[in-house]
Amino acid sequence: MQRKAILAASLAVSALMSQNAAHAEDTVAVIVKATTSEYWQWVFKGAEDAGKKLGVKVEKLGTPKDDAAGQIGVLETAIASKPAAVVISPTIFEALGDPIAAVTDAGIPVIVIDSGAKTDKYASFLTTNNEAGGRAAAEALAACLKERTGKVAGKVGYLTAMAGHESLDSRDRGFLEGMKAYPDVTVVGNRVANNEEAQGMSLTADMLTKDPDLVGLFADNAQMGTGAGASISEQKLGDKFCLVAFDSDAGELEHLKGGSIYALVIQDPYMMGYAGVWYGYAAAHGVRLPKNVDTGVGTVTKATMDDPNLVGLLDVTKRQLSPFVGN
Repeated sequence: MQRKAILAASLAVSALMSQNAAHAEDTVAVIVKATTSEYWQWVFKGAEDAGKKLGVKVEKLGTPKDDAAGQIGVLETAIASKPAAVVISPTIFEALGDPIAAVTDAGIPVIVIDSGAKTDKYASFLTTNNEAGGRAAAEALAACLKERTGKVAGKVGYLTAMAGHESLDSRDRGFLEGMKAYPDVTVVGNRVANNEEAQGMSLTADMLTKDPDLVGLFADNAQMGTGAGASISEQKLGDKFCLVAFDSDAGELEHLKGGSIYALVIQDPYMMGYAGVWYGYAAAHGVRLPKNVDTGVGTVTKATMDDPNLVGLLDVTKRQLSPFVGN
């Protein structure tokens, strides 16, 4: 059913384009969580490319860092200019629910990307299956323990970038569920940060001080992954420790190459931005869209990071799009 809906949406957009339906006044506002983050710059790149394809204006908006109140203000300002559609990644699940619903009630289509909000009043939600990503992190951590220690056993912990984020909560929940498959592994601790690399580094050091026999760690976003990787590298734990992190920014990739990160669970932020603008444009012109779209998740290690199928996901400048013919 969902594939039929996606096909219908794609055909409808193609028909609109062939009829020169893109008007100069069509604007899609793209609002991200943190404009200074490399991850969200990749979302903007995808959105820009889609805007060029469609001939519509893309407004790149957001706060410099995660700020729910600030994001609501950005949304309200964007709506005042009456865009054709809004693409938004809600900073906080609870806080953004009513503001997004209000935009929909005003007749402007909303495409939610990356993280959910406490409302079902939106046209479509494009996101990673974060619980599946968390389970993939657990599997990668277990594989690392087997490879580096000879057994899937010992104490592990996890770092949460921020409290109250739907996507992070889902990743952590998936990780904890995934670790249940390994009865000889004990999850001994969790630290919650404020989405700063420096905190990821200091919290990792703190966990290792508290539990010097810690054998593994899951970091649930790029800031935590880069910070934790720096801590592991500084302590020269290297191949003696198992760190698995979410995302794939430049700092994480350096730690992956250097061995302080064993594996990265990767998303597709470029496609969230690219498809988000396409879907927003389609919805603005009356196309019915699938309510939920899984943008995919994968795992990369040092051994697989040069795989041609992964290169464009790890470096957005090398991204090449090809026809989508189904999963």
